[in-house]
Amino acid sequence: MTGQQWNRKILTLIVAALTCAVAAVSISFAYPTQVASPTLGAEWQCHRAVGILTTCSRVSHVVPTNIPARPRATDIRKV
Repeated sequence: MTGQQWNRKILTLIVAALTCAVAAVSISFAYPTQVASPTLGAEWQCHRAVGILTTCSRVSHVVPTNIPARPRATDIRKV
């Protein structure tokens, strides 16, 4: 009987530790910290989550090079 009690206590401890770890990781992903990256320059914005995962994205806005013209309405009435 004492062996089963130890197994349940250990299992409960493992489940509690995993639950805390999952909560900490999910909070870290929800609120990433901003990281300055001088090698990339001012056009990039980097965020670090969980301590080892760093993601960077470009901040500057992209200007479209080709704006399609609206098709003109044609007059189909006979003159």
